Amino acid sequence: MLNLPTQSRPWFYVAGLAAGVSVAGLLTRRLFEPEIETRLHVVNSRGLVQASPAGLARAAGTTLPVYALASAMQSEEHSDRGRLAVGRAIWNAVRGRADRIFPKLAPHGRFGSQEVNPYAATSRGPTARTLELARAIVDGRVPDFVQGAIQWDAPAAQDRRHKLYLQDPVKYAKYSKSSADIAKRRTAGGAREVRLADVPDTRFWTYT
Repeated sequence: MLNLPTQSRPWFYVAGLAAGVSVAGLLTRRLFEPEIETRLHVVNSRGLVQASPAGLARAAGTTLPVYALASAMQSEEHSDRGRLAVGRAIWNAVRGRADRIFPKLAPHGRFGSQEVNPYAATSRGPTARTLELARAIVDGRVPDFVQGAIQWDAPAAQDRRHKLYLQDPVKYAKYSKSSADIAKRRTAGGAREVRLADVPDTRFWTYT
């Protein structure tokens, strides 16, 4: 057994105490100081965005609800008006609750393709413009011009995918429904189609 000189023990204890304080400080910082996300908003081969959603929002200088909403708007539409329409439909779906946006769009806790998060794709990082549009929705500055819609689809794109299914039902099983099939199912469930003249490639669905 190692016997330290009596006069050395205080220095030993001080060093140990200092190390303990240092570790405790590091743990405290990790618990209470948000980590900086350096990864990009990019999907991997499994359709998932590995970067932390909260970290991406911090890097963009906004809140997680606004960032998540903007990501869906960016991923689902191409024009400002189309993105506003999708964003407003999502806002209707969460009944105007910002805290419900991220769970609705990323139920598994990560952004990704629609195959991963069925309600809407969040595979693309939003631009500054789309973040501005999303913030306007969350702030209550965008009226319900989609007439209470909470869903949407793109008939032409759906039918193109459905043709792949008809050619190879096994490989493209997820595209088994045509746009007419989807419309029939939603109408039977009480939905009403909403069309917007300035978003011609997308149809919206309301249950009000």
